Amino acid sequence: MSSRQLMSYMVPEPLEPLNLEEVKFWIRIMEEHALFIKSGLPCDQEDFIDDAQAFYQEFESLRVRAERLQNDKKFMELVTDTQALLKEFYTFKRDLLHRMLECKLGGYNFPLLLDHMAREAEYFMRLLDKIKNGKVALSGGTKAQENVFWLRIMADHAKFISHLLDPSERNLIQTANSFSQEFDDLYLQGRDFSSMLQGYPEVASFKRFLQDVRAAVLRIRDFKRAAEEMIRECRLVGLIPALLADHVRREADHFLLILTMMEKGIMKNTTAASLEYCDEPSSISNLADLEKCSIPGMMNSGREEEVLPEPKEREPKVEEAPQAKISNKVKGNKEQKHSHFESKGKAVEEKLVLEDILIEEDDSSSTVQVIDTKNSDAKYKWSGKWPRQLGKKKD
Repeated sequence: MSSRQLMSYMVPEPLEPLNLEEVKFWIRIMEEHALFIKSGLPCDQEDFIDDAQAFYQEFESLRVRAERLQNDKKFMELVTDTQALLKEFYTFKRDLLHRMLECKLGGYNFPLLLDHMAREAEYFMRLLDKIKNGKVALSGGTKAQENVFWLRIMADHAKFISHLLDPSERNLIQTANSFSQEFDDLYLQGRDFSSMLQGYPEVASFKRFLQDVRAAVLRIRDFKRAAEEMIRECRLVGLIPALLADHVRREADHFLLILTMMEKGIMKNTTAASLEYCDEPSSISNLADLEKCSIPGMMNSGREEEVLPEPKEREPKVEEAPQAKISNKVKGNKEQKHSHFESKGKAVEEKLVLEDILIEEDDSSSTVQVIDTKNSDAKYKWSGKWPRQLGKKKD
């Protein structure tokens, strides 16, 4: 068994996760990463293509499990299984990146795209760590670091869009390049704030910076949405799949959600927090009345250096286990696969019956609201069932 290198994470520690909704979001992102990687690999690299297909199916299995969860125990089991698969996927992405940088692998995946996807996998790993062992102590510097991570993601998106557009789309390319420059500048400004605010609370200039970031993210989100619509209607010339356009648009929406959480005071600059619990703010519009919510079980503790799996040489293939799911759709129906790709998604076959949840549909909105049937002094109404959803604000 090879030794594992002790190293610090390359991405900042994320802010408090939104538990189930956060996990579901990132599982889908990882699932699509596997599909994008597979699509960009050379057709003669069947082993790598099979591995990417395996990851796609494993994350698809986890996503199905996430949709069927009905209690905290199953949720924590999902977190554990996701962590194990995610570490393998992170190693896979870094291995492909190193091979491309050493000119040992061709294809159509930009090296920066592989690095981009590896950074997001690393961020997801940290979120899963926080769900199990997290803390709520935050500072202005921490919020700045969170913005630095996401601003770089947005800048990368603009660059990918620019390079995947047909050269004839001059106006769209110019717009994408303008976004790239704008987010590069915001990224550098965020790094400056991250340095200046170490150990200090927020200041007025940083709050203004957050407003500038929100305005920029709203504009690039709308640009991505317009590009997605044009792709689906065959009105845009380029190499961007509609799924990729939708993928980057959803990530912009998620960044807006995080910014809203900051503005609504969910992330407090205190050494401890006693905040109300909300489990499922699933969209920006649902946060309009949100003032205070946090995640149960968040501990105020320090974090030591983390251990990441060291990129390793490809393992010899072994005979596939009978329950492995990865061979059904893979071209050629290979008889051998990596042993660690055996299906961990057995819960897909479990018969999970969701508990009946008393809901009320607001006639003026598509938001599903949960009604509490018990007397409570809480600010929001809950059904008492799992998973809890943000409900009506009490009168």
